[in-house]
Amino acid sequence: MISNLIVFSTLFLGALFTVLTIIRPEFRARIEQPKHAFLQQLSMYEKSIGVGQQGGESEIGTERKSKNKSESDSQTKPAVRTQ
Repeated sequence: MISNLIVFSTLFLGALFTVLTIIRPEFRARIEQPKHAFLQQLSMYEKSIGVGQQGGESEIGTERKSKNKSESDSQTKPAVRTQ
């Protein structure tokens, strides 16, 4: 009984949300506004620390590459056993 209520209310709310996004485009813009605000703040942060600039790498990019390189090196080198 309760599972039917959960399933049908979920289907109803999903259909309602779909109809609202088709009929009123401003509803979708309002729903997605936090995502766009976050992406804008992330872009401003990356510009402030210099990530993604042409002609040079930031410290963060260098750390990521060196970490990935050391991980891949440890995976390809065979283990050496000492007795």
